[in-house]
Amino acid sequence: MSTPTQPQKKRQVTTAERPIDRLLDIMAYLRTHAEGCPWTKEQTHQSLVPYLIEESYETADMIDQGQIDGQLRDELGDVLLQIAFHSEIARERGGFTFDDVAQAIVDKLERRYPTILGDEPNTLTTPEEIDRRWEEIKAEERARKGIKKDASILDEISTGLPALLRSAKLKGRAAKAGWEWPNVDMLLDKISEEVGELKEEIHAENPDMERVMAEFGDLMFMMVDFARYHGFDAEDALRITNSRFEKRFRHMEQFLKQKGHADIKSAPREDRLAGWNDAKAIEKAAKK
Repeated sequence: MSTPTQPQKKRQVTTAERPIDRLLDIMAYLRTHAEGCPWTKEQTHQSLVPYLIEESYETADMIDQGQIDGQLRDELGDVLLQIAFHSEIARERGGFTFDDVAQAIVDKLERRYPTILGDEPNTLTTPEEIDRRWEEIKAEERARKGIKKDASILDEISTGLPALLRSAKLKGRAAKAGWEWPNVDMLLDKISEEVGELKEEIHAENPDMERVMAEFGDLMFMMVDFARYHGFDAEDALRITNSRFEKRFRHMEQFLKQKGHADIKSAPREDRLAGWNDAKAIEKAAKK
């Protein structure tokens, strides 16, 4: 008769009670203890960049899907782990700590909301006054960082941002400085102009793909600006479209299987279109 296997006892790596303190203790143990994790010990700020981006997008995906309870909680935990990871790496080299990160954002919030979190009298009554005060605060922060007054208003827009987001920020800053469309019709005319230039390049006798790509980029920039002008995010719009395409395509796959087709390639075009249109009809009916 075999002896029942006893459950393995958890290794006591922290005596902290608060979850955040336990997280920081565990992170330090994995990084610095002899019995820690070799992979974790090898990581640097640079090597972790893809993970931080990935976790952020996965969190956004949960929100887009409406998963606002357990799954969103878990994804936010993954983002928090990345912050703890970077903070531990910095602490080991004598830089900042997790507490320093938290204090930095507290200080920033107190600076940016002086009438709510500070003792500055709240005399701002219009959106224009609020915007002006906000820009003054941002200017004070730039001065504190040693950024010259004559620096470009575009200087602080990170080159590490996703391209669509950076486009929106670039044009948003430019618009605040006065480089804005007088009306939407002029913006639409510019979009049409960019479409025409793209057609001209792609229909050239010997299309130059670098020029085609440049014109395509101009058109994308204008489409992002159209979203910014109307107050929505181009990345959000594209995510919604991606999701809609995926749902329709998956429906078409099932539709064709029910028609007896082995795969999409072997199905006649009219059956593929029927499956696609059926998916669109279902979407339309669901909205009623």
